[in-house]
This record gives sequence, structure tokens and C-alpha cells, in this order.
Amino acid sequence: DFFRSTILFLFVKTDIQTSSSSSSSECTPLVREHSINTSEHRNENRNDVSWVDNFSPLGRRIIGCSLAVIAGILYGSSFVPVLYIKDHGRRNGTTYTGASQFDLDYVFAHFSGIFLTSTTYFLIYCAVMKNRPKVYPEAIIPGFVSGLLWAIANCCWFLANRYLSAVVSFPIITAGPGFVAAMWGVLVFKEIKGLKNYILLLIAFCIILAASLSTAFSKV
Repeated sequence: DFFRSTILFLFVKTDIQTSSSSSSSECTPLVREHSINTSEHRNENRNDVSWVDNFSPLGRRIIGCSLAVIAGILYGSSFVPVLYIKDHGRRNGTTYTGASQFDLDYVFAHFSGIFLTSTTYFLIYCAVMKNRPKVYPEAIIPGFVSGLLWAIANCCWFLANRYLSAVVSFPIITAGPGFVAAMWGVLVFKEIKGLKNYILLLIAFCIILAASLSTAFSKV
């Protein structure tokens, strides 16, 4: 059921405004700000264009869906080390014999690994950009708040794995973010429009809800 809902989400078309499709008023030169209209500033803005923008809409959609699948696979594998250690901790004669079976004991190591990996990626990015990274100040505070919410949710996820098992908790928990993100796209960012897209979303949500409830009741 989760697979079917994923297929339906692929057919939902978004309406994202890009720099090339901005309104005419936004394209009008700001003659009162000389520094903004200089050739140096125009070259800097031209460098802000992502390599993805060079592809057609279909190409960007294929790349986006492919990267989303890869991200989902990697994210879904994040609990594998913890589950592996716990499973082997119950066996005799292994390296992890006697390892803790309480999931929250692995939170610090889990979060530390994420922090060190993201820091390494950022340093590599800074090196590639020749110490001129593109940082958006408006996203810093929301980023910290988002990380705090993610950390709280992840702790709850660890506990859900303990009481429900990962086989049951994982499908239920992963269905929630997709629903919330889709609602943001519909209600806040207005990325999803049209009756057809709304119907597809509704069908996908119904399938996700049915799959989540079926998974939850399978443990009863």
C-alpha cells in the first residue's frame, strides 16, 4: 500500500515558481540601486543558478524523484546499526554480547554521527566553493528549530522501535512526514493546484492511512 501511494505521488504535478518564470515587475531593473544593476552583481546572480535548472521540467522531475528515492533508502538504513547491535547483544560469543537493549542509549552516538557527517560535508562544500559558501541567513534559525523538532521526533522513534518493533513503527512513522509536507505544499506554498492533483493526493492519503492502520493493528 505504501508503494502504491508513492506511485500516486509521482503523478502529482507541482507549480513551483522559478527565477525564469517570475513576474515582469520582478524582472524590472532597480535603476535607483546602482550596485544592484552592475555587471558584477549580474554575474553573481547568474552563478546562483543551479545545475538542475539546465534540465527540462521532465528531467528535473526525474532527477528529483531519483534523489528522493536515494535519500529514502539511506534514511531508512539509519537504524540498521542500532538494530544490528541490539540483535547481536542478545547472543553469546559476539562482539556486542551484553549490549544495551534500551534504544535511547544509542541516541547520542546516532546524533553525533549525523553531526560529524554533516560537518564534513559542509567543509567539503566550502573547499569546493573556495571558501565562499552560499549561506542564506533567513534559513539559519528555522534550520535550528527544524533540527530540534527532528531530534525530539527521532527520540520518540527510538522508543516506538522498542515497543512496537521497527517493522511496525517504521512504515507508520515515515507516512507522517509525507502527509505533513504535502499539506504545506497545498496550504502554505501553493505548489499543488488543480482538482486532478487534489484527487490524487486524497487517494494517496487514504491508501497511506489504510496501510498505517493495518500495520498498527497487525501488532495487536
